[in-house]
Amino acid sequence: MSYSVRTHPRARHVRLRVEPHGAVVVTVPRGFDRRQLPALIAERQDWIDRTRKRLVHAGPAAELAGLMPAAIKLPAVAEDWSVNYQPGDRATVRLRQRDGALCLDCPREDACQAVAAVLRDWLKRHARGHLVPRTQCLAERFGFRVGRITIRNQKSRWGSCSGRGNLSLNARLLFLSPAACDYVLLHELAHTEHLNHSPKFWARVAEVSPDYRLALRELKSAWLAMPAWVWTEPARP
Repeated sequence: MSYSVRTHPRARHVRLRVEPHGAVVVTVPRGFDRRQLPALIAERQDWIDRTRKRLVHAGPAAELAGLMPAAIKLPAVAEDWSVNYQPGDRATVRLRQRDGALCLDCPREDACQAVAAVLRDWLKRHARGHLVPRTQCLAERFGFRVGRITIRNQKSRWGSCSGRGNLSLNARLLFLSPAACDYVLLHELAHTEHLNHSPKFWARVAEVSPDYRLALRELKSAWLAMPAWVWTEPARP
């Protein structure tokens, strides 16, 4: 299939976007080997086809589809959220959560950027409620000593570990499969013992996550599937 490629100097990962008129645009980091793109695109072919069909039916409002989603699927925690929008009488967008649905009061029809920001804040709070206890559970199970755990909406890293054993985790982990999400948590926990990627570190990873190579394969293309609203600048890479 045809697609256009853009190089962004601040990009850390490959990003894929389907434009409202159906064109596929791929943004790559500087120095990226473009020979890898056909395989990455092929992995996302089904998603591209579904997105194009949705845009055709959406009509002129399709450009906002990525910023004002009708549903949010979080495979890592087996959750599907419907998103409902209604006019609001406040100056800002307000979000309410009830019965498996997110209800947003929107003061203006062109509030898509504000909606995206509110959804990002919700994602961070929701991720904190899931990822922190899950990380603590895995730490106890495998004998890791973990410090403070913070949740962020990071552009280029799934997680990090400080020299004091404090972890920073990406809220976007909720979009991964449960196995890949656990792998990232265990990867960062292993850094509390080995703050490097030495053979001892990978041996510890293999001990607690024997199928970690399968997770690495998923992570390679996972950034391509991130919805537009999770990005700080969702309209353009």
